[in-house]
Amino acid sequence: MPDAVRELYSDRRYPALSHPDAHPGVLAATARISGVPSPPLPESCRILDIGCGSGHHLLPLAERFPESTFHGIDFSDTAIRTARRHADAAGLKNISFEHADLAEWDPGDSSFDYVLAHGMLSSVGDETKAALLKLIQQSLAPDGVACISYHTLPGWSLRQEVAAMVKALPELGSDASAILKTLAESARDGGTPYTAHLASICESMHAKGGELLAFDELAPVCDPLHFGQVIQWTGQQQLRYLGEATLPGNLPPGLDPGALAKLQPLASDPVRFQQTLDLLSGRTERTSLFCHASLALDTETTTSVVLHFSARLAIHPLPMKTVHGEILELFHAALTAAWPSTRPVTELMEECASRLGPRWDPARGAKTIADWLYQAARLGWVELRTDAIQADPKSTARPRLSPLNLEFARSRTALVDGFHRSCGFPDSHWQIAAALDGSRSVAEVTALARDHAPDLDVEPWLRHLASRGLLVD
Repeated sequence: MPDAVRELYSDRRYPALSHPDAHPGVLAATARISGVPSPPLPESCRILDIGCGSGHHLLPLAERFPESTFHGIDFSDTAIRTARRHADAAGLKNISFEHADLAEWDPGDSSFDYVLAHGMLSSVGDETKAALLKLIQQSLAPDGVACISYHTLPGWSLRQEVAAMVKALPELGSDASAILKTLAESARDGGTPYTAHLASICESMHAKGGELLAFDELAPVCDPLHFGQVIQWTGQQQLRYLGEATLPGNLPPGLDPGALAKLQPLASDPVRFQQTLDLLSGRTERTSLFCHASLALDTETTTSVVLHFSARLAIHPLPMKTVHGEILELFHAALTAAWPSTRPVTELMEECASRLGPRWDPARGAKTIADWLYQAARLGWVELRTDAIQADPKSTARPRLSPLNLEFARSRTALVDGFHRSCGFPDSHWQIAAALDGSRSVAEVTALARDHAPDLDVEPWLRHLASRGLLVD
C-alpha cells in the first residue's frame, strides 16, 4: 500500500459513516431477488468489514442483531482503538475489531456470510486491489454475498480533473473547500450546459467538506474504475456479479426506464450493457454484489419473492397515478399508514384482505401486489428489506437513545438511525442529545435545551428522532 495512503489514515481520522445500502437486511433481500437461494438473514449471520475505520457501519448492526457476529479490520490503529472504545462503552459482546493490513491478514478457517468493502477498491493501488479481491474470495462463505463499492467511469472523470485543479490552484482559496466554492461560482456564471454540470460537481465536492474530501477526491489514491474492469478482476477470483445492492441501483438515476428498450441488442452481453448504462447516466458510484461463481443460483425466481420481505414507501406520499385498481389502492393505503415504519408485506396484504372481505382472491391479490411491488422497488418508489423496522413518530414520555447512540452523542459522533443512516447535529444540540438517557421527561429535556440550546424546538425535534427510529422503549 502506498506510503502516502498509510500516512493519511494514520494522521487523520476517516469520517464516521454508515452505509444504508450495505445493511444486511437490504443485501439479503436484493441477493434473494438476484437468485441467491437462501441468503443469511441479518438476525443470524457473520459479517466481515474490510477497511472498517472506526466501526461506524458495523457497531449499530451489532447492537441491533445480538445473535449475529461482526468483525472489522483496518490498518489505522487509531480507528480500531476508537471502534473498540465505542463497543466497550455500549456493552457490545458480539463484535471485534482488529488492527491489520488486508494484504497480510489471513482469515484462517473463518468464513463470513457478508463481506463488505466500502470504497476500498478505488482507494488502494493495483497490487492491494488484487489482495483485497483475493481476501474477499477466501473469507466469503460458500453461500455468502460480497458487497463492494467503488467509483465508476466515465462518470467520475470530470471529478478527477477538478481534484487535480484544486491541488494546482492554491491562489484561489485558503483550502480545498474555498477553492471549490470559487470554481463553482465561476462556472455557474458560464450559462452553458457544460459550465452548469461543472458547477454542480464543484458544489457536490464542496458539500462533502474538507474532512471527507481528503479521503475521497483529494486522496493520494483515488482510482475510478470501468465496470468491465471490475468484472474482469472479480472473475479472476471466481466471483460472480449479482447486481447492485439495491434494485434501483440497476437503473441509474436520470435514465428513463424506456431507454432500456433501445438497449435490447445488448441483452446478451450484460457487461457492455451495464457499462453503457454508466455512460448514459453519468453514474459516479456503484455498490455491487458478488457471490462465488460456483454457487447455483435460483433461475426460477419470480416477483412473488418480494412477498417474503418488509416494505416501506421511499417516496411519501406516492403519486396516485402510479397506483391502479382497488387492490393496489388498498395496499398503497396500508403502506402510507405504516410510514415511516417498514412492515412485513404479509401483514400489509392481510389488511387488504380484511378490507375486501369475501371479495379477496388470495392468488390474484398476491400476484397483483407482487408484480406492482417489484416494479415499484425497481423504480425506487418502495424500499425492500428482510427486517421490519418500527419508527413511531410519537415521542415517548422519557425519550431515550440506545446505549450505542448515547455513546455516540456523548462523543459527538454521528448517530445511526433505524434505517442505518447517519444523523448529526449542530454543536449546541449535542449536549441535549447526550441527555436522552431515559431519565428525563420531555419537559425536563425542554428546560435543559432552554439553557444550553435555546434555538432548539425540542418537541418537533424529538418527533423527528422518533420517526427515524432513534428513540427506543
